[in-house]
Amino acid sequence: MEKTSFLRRLAALAPVLLALVSCAPQAFVIRPEMRTASKSGLNLMGKSMGVVYLTGKETAVNEFNEAIADGFASRLEEDYFGGQQEIGLFKMPAIDGADYSVKDSLIKLVLESGKDVVFLFDVPTIGEPVLGKTLKVGGRRVSPDSAYVTNVTSHFLTKVYVYDSMNKQDQVLAFNGDKSLSADVYSGGSPTRKEVMTSLPAIGYKAGILAANTFLSGWKQDYFQVIYYDGAESAWNRGAEKAFTFHWDEAIKEWMTLLNSKSAEKRSCAAYDIALGCFMSGLPDLALEWLDRSDKDMPISLSKDLRKKIKDYTGR
Repeated sequence: MEKTSFLRRLAALAPVLLALVSCAPQAFVIRPEMRTASKSGLNLMGKSMGVVYLTGKETAVNEFNEAIADGFASRLEEDYFGGQQEIGLFKMPAIDGADYSVKDSLIKLVLESGKDVVFLFDVPTIGEPVLGKTLKVGGRRVSPDSAYVTNVTSHFLTKVYVYDSMNKQDQVLAFNGDKSLSADVYSGGSPTRKEVMTSLPAIGYKAGILAANTFLSGWKQDYFQVIYYDGAESAWNRGAEKAFTFHWDEAIKEWMTLLNSKSAEKRSCAAYDIALGCFMSGLPDLALEWLDRSDKDMPISLSKDLRKKIKDYTGR
């Protein structure tokens, strides 16, 4: 697409004239889908997270709780980090009589882990596994010790405590899980007690994925404004085009080349655009720093609006 065609398209969509002079900055509107607070009421966008699980005296229960924490962290990583392993997973021995719902306990974990948000899974209560029908597995190449499959169902109770150190409410949230889930166990015919207990980690992992649903992002459409200069340096046009197609890393690279301008207004507008790009890339803290730089060069009206939206979305 030629740049002149692109700029005409912007003008047709939603131009906002910021000053009535020939070389004045202009802005066009983008309408992205934005993350909002989860069902829990917490907005976890741009925050680092840690998941802590407590261990007790029973190995099977500990393996179950580890699997819950792993499934929980994996699901949140899919939602907030594109599947990258960014959530710290920690284990901690449970202390008899300790109350892990107390804020001081969670604050201590925040400080020790270095994470903004900490989830703590208490030692769960697991009921006796219930065996379903045992069926023969089809196929000629099945190993004799895995020739039969039995569906095993377990009922469990679990508690998770959450503390978001960046949330204005400054309180621990508690959530309870009371469910029955199942997993398949393979054996040579009649599964032994040991074989039955191997189903617990698989059930725990499923439970963790389900528990994470409460903390997944909500979504809504919003609008933001990107600044550019019509007929000015080509970097403005290239940055605008990349922003229009939501290629934020590439847009930021273009805007970075404009920060050495002799014009305070242009430096301010470039810093504003970079702030917008950082926010859209999931870096709200860095976005606020760039807005500070924009305001320092020359306050512009759009900066105040963007700053408010960042704080509203992140709960800062």
